[in-house]
Amino acid sequence: MSLQEKLEAVLSESSAVFGVTVKHIGTQEEARINADRYFQMASTFKVPILAALFRDVEAGRLRLEDRIRLTEDDLVAGSGVLKEFLPGVEVAIRDLAMLMIIVSDNVGTDKVVELVGKERVEAFMRELGLNGISVKFDCWELLSIGAGLAGEKKGKAGVDRLNKQFAETGFDPDNFIFQPSPENNVATPSDMGRLLELIATGQLVSQEACDGILDIMKRQQLRNRIPYSLPDKTVIACKSGTIGSVVNDVGIVYLPEDKGAFTIAAMSQGNGTMKEGEQLIARLALTAYEHFMSQ
Repeated sequence: MSLQEKLEAVLSESSAVFGVTVKHIGTQEEARINADRYFQMASTFKVPILAALFRDVEAGRLRLEDRIRLTEDDLVAGSGVLKEFLPGVEVAIRDLAMLMIIVSDNVGTDKVVELVGKERVEAFMRELGLNGISVKFDCWELLSIGAGLAGEKKGKAGVDRLNKQFAETGFDPDNFIFQPSPENNVATPSDMGRLLELIATGQLVSQEACDGILDIMKRQQLRNRIPYSLPDKTVIACKSGTIGSVVNDVGIVYLPEDKGAFTIAAMSQGNGTMKEGEQLIARLALTAYEHFMSQ
């Protein structure tokens, strides 16, 4: 069976809608399923943000060593650890970026977005020819709109209201944030895979910038999707994302025995449970891994 057929067989067991691209960086063998369809990125949008940050560092606009003071007004709901810190802590920009990726920290993400600028992240994607990646909202905006609290200010009071709303109603599946619109935080698996390929091959900004991005992504601590079923010592640079029924993971998998590496962008919507989506992504990654190892 071809790689395409193998991945389609895995997805045939799911009622969710998946978009997947897998590409071996050396041989260029690839498979594409709904590759040009828009999907809500959820926290995988932190990869374009990280790319734009390192572009700004390379240009001398920002320094990773500079420290940013976090206040109560910076609080954001959702994943991460910085929301648990006492107000007033000073965190290096590099550490904000590290937490943004390895534990998907929303406070750290929104501070990086504040430094880089949403519009500049999207403009950078356009410069790269990645017209299928749109970044319109930071984490707080995405969550507050999803909860029906558009315009609510971040900070302790806003987080309390957001958490109360989520506890009562959860996400509305018809909410705008789930619509496949370029006015949303969306990406096509094709363009997300291309961004990963540029990073993996040192073609994004500079080799030094790509090395910095990969150093962070390889430290990923959330390993229940792409990495889950792969051999324990497999080197993987990845970033997952979840919101409502959206379950995503995107990354670069490095194969042993000089077999090269492959990119994988798995994005989905309509999963019955988060675990169902996670298991499908783990199976997709393992299927691709075994296919390339057999070549």
